[in-house]
Amino acid sequence: MRTIPFLLLLPGLLLLTSCRDRDTGPGVFSSDPLLGCYATHPRKPAEFRIEQEQGVYFVSFNRDEQWQRDTTPLQVSSRADIARFFNDDADQINKALVRPNGGFGIFHFNPGATLKGKAKDSDYMALVLIGAGPVFQVGCG
Repeated sequence: MRTIPFLLLLPGLLLLTSCRDRDTGPGVFSSDPLLGCYATHPRKPAEFRIEQEQGVYFVSFNRDEQWQRDTTPLQVSSRADIARFFNDDADQINKALVRPNGGFGIFHFNPGATLKGKAKDSDYMALVLIGAGPVFQVGCG
């Protein structure tokens, strides 16, 4: 049996550890498509992140390189709620989180979604106080 030199394994280990940037916590991996960090351009640093604590979602904003959590929990939107935001296109939204008193929402599109305003290279859209538009999942680091 042949042994594999450690240096050959190093690229794979680096790849695995780089995935932690989109964690919800140290060493925690999630299949939830909305957890993680987002920016308005794929090459910009993270501007906000979605976290989940004890089953409750929160948004934190990156202000002066410090994460500041909004104390208002986000709510998972029902199909009826999504229809209010996207009228005829609600079936193209997989999942949405919104602040109950308004001012913030994030929406994850189903594969193949063709909504107006959707970026070709992003499956997400955010609604913030200053407007709405595509956002990109980026590393939190």
